[in-house]
Amino acid sequence: MIKRTVTIFFLSITFLIAAAQDTVSLFQAIEIGLENNYSIKLQRNYQQVADNNNSVGNAGFLPAVDLEASPNRSISTAHSKYISGTEKDVSNAVNNSFTAGLELTWTIFDGFSMFADKKMLEVLEQMGETQVRLTVENTLNTIILTYFGIVQEKKLVQVLYEAVGLSMERKKLAAAKISIGAGSKLMLLQSSVDLNADSARLLNELTTLANLKADLNHLLGRNPETGYEVLDLLEINGNLIFEDLLSKLQSQNAELLIARNNQEIAGLALYDTRSDRYPKLDLDAAYNFNLSNSQSGFLEYNRAYGPNLGLTLSYNLFNGFNTNRNIKNAKIEVSSSEIQLNDTQLGIRTQLYKTFQEYKLNLDIIQLETSNCEVARENVEVAIEKYKLGAISDFELREIQNKYIDAQYQLLLSQFRAKQAETELLRMSGELNKIFVYK
Repeated sequence: MIKRTVTIFFLSITFLIAAAQDTVSLFQAIEIGLENNYSIKLQRNYQQVADNNNSVGNAGFLPAVDLEASPNRSISTAHSKYISGTEKDVSNAVNNSFTAGLELTWTIFDGFSMFADKKMLEVLEQMGETQVRLTVENTLNTIILTYFGIVQEKKLVQVLYEAVGLSMERKKLAAAKISIGAGSKLMLLQSSVDLNADSARLLNELTTLANLKADLNHLLGRNPETGYEVLDLLEINGNLIFEDLLSKLQSQNAELLIARNNQEIAGLALYDTRSDRYPKLDLDAAYNFNLSNSQSGFLEYNRAYGPNLGLTLSYNLFNGFNTNRNIKNAKIEVSSSEIQLNDTQLGIRTQLYKTFQEYKLNLDIIQLETSNCEVARENVEVAIEKYKLGAISDFELREIQNKYIDAQYQLLLSQFRAKQAETELLRMSGELNKIFVYK
């Protein structure tokens, strides 16, 4: 009895300490998560890379300019004999040379490939932004559900505290009856077993609650042991309309937008491949400087410098039909992207429909479970009074108590599932960011 009292006292103190911690609202949690979540930070880095890549230089519109300089020195010993019969010997002759040049290479025309590349870089930049939005939406969805999971778990813990309290009172009654000779040891032992079972379940749920808080801390980029409390509110929007959600999904769903971007990229890749059928025109310009002096050879000193300019027109006449093959494959990729887009549209619409059915179902269940909880609570109160009078047995009281706990659990579960479906519907329709990020 002393050990059990100490355990319950410890649980109560733990609950009171938790209640005294700083309270974090849902919007505060979202604000912290958007700033600190590592998945969002990583995706934003990927987006920055895509932004940096979207430039005219990367697309090939700008020329390349190179500067080169090459000094050279050599020492040689030479013996030369000419046709005229003259011979010449040079020992340890020093030869110096220096070459420098500034060269510009510019592709003026490449069959419109650079235009396709620039447009593709723009689409990739848009995809990067959409990927960030998708990551934000998924993170928001997880933060919201984890937050409300904590709310519902706290409520379940409170129900189990009531159950432990009721079991303790029942054990006291059994002990009191034995003291006056009106009870049995069997009743006392059974009440002890039930109290232990209720206490164990309470401990399990407290551990689940602590783990959920650690999960939320991870999403917020904080240490798992960071203490906080949440607001015990679970507001469910019961006015969502399927047709409105479907309409917004067509224009705002991030996964659908990415699928459309992939289709556009496939079309640009085909356009880029067709550029191989066009000629290529390159401009080459340079300014060179050459200086040499030699103690052997025909020229003792030589210096030359000046610009040069040239155009190169190239056109592939035959490459083993590879251009035709590449174009055929690119057309297949375009067809595949259209199939993937259609499949994505149908899949997302199907998921929206199924989620909406779950949403409506759980709204109906909430009404039934709310009424059921009220009846179950009243039934417990009546049963306790009857048990004190000896009108019902331990078994009957325990059954009524378990039904009350089950009714509370089912209500909390249906509320969470309804909120889960509501959040997913908002995410799929592209409304989640608007409600929780830009509010």
